Amino acid sequence: MTDLQAPETLARPLATRVAGLPEAVVMPAGAPIPDAVIAAAVAALEQGKTHYTDRPGILGLRQWVSDTLKGTAQINLKPGDITITCGSTEARFVTFKRLLKPGETILCPGDSSRILGAAHLIGLSIVTTAADPTAVRLVYLTPDVPAAERDSLLTQAAAHQWWVLWDISAASSDFHPAQNTALAPRVITVGSLSPMMPGWRVGWMGGSEMADKLRAYKQSMTICTTSISQWAGIGAVVP
Repeated sequence: MTDLQAPETLARPLATRVAGLPEAVVMPAGAPIPDAVIAAAVAALEQGKTHYTDRPGILGLRQWVSDTLKGTAQINLKPGDITITCGSTEARFVTFKRLLKPGETILCPGDSSRILGAAHLIGLSIVTTAADPTAVRLVYLTPDVPAAERDSLLTQAAAHQWWVLWDISAASSDFHPAQNTALAPRVITVGSLSPMMPGWRVGWMGGSEMADKLRAYKQSMTICTTSISQWAGIGAVVP
């Protein structure tokens, strides 16, 4: 094998899937890291906060997520319903891996670049329209999806018991699928601190009747998100 070429024969199915991962999306460079983020990280290092945090994540960050969802979309998620993840990428992967089985289908009416890698590793199909609504298991939505299309899909989600992944990693919104109380038990929200601190790998996931099981699955992979990044995140969002 030379350079980065994959071997022609791979014994393990996972290795085969890794070899076939789509080309990584190169994200644009973010804004300079705020001084408060750097100061919070340095303070954490000086105070020896380099070990595991609470497994769900630092309470201050989870409280900030709870307060933000309450303030922007009137969604009442308690800090206990929220888990700090290693970026929003981990949150998406955990959601797909825990809720879907290989061969099942994600409906993604908009940009699918953020979910291609996770879907490929798990063996999921991505479609842009629900030609067969009974084949869909989860709909992936962002605030960028036009409201009329979004509302139509959420009506189908309620009718067909789809899971809903509402991804606000790149943009916030005063709309939220869980404002519909009938949908709320099957709505998982994902977000990220990357706009404020790109590269520090701090994201979060929250909500749904599967919140505890999603958290447990995340903890089985990474126990908790990197402590210094979490403390730096406090500096980014908590005055």
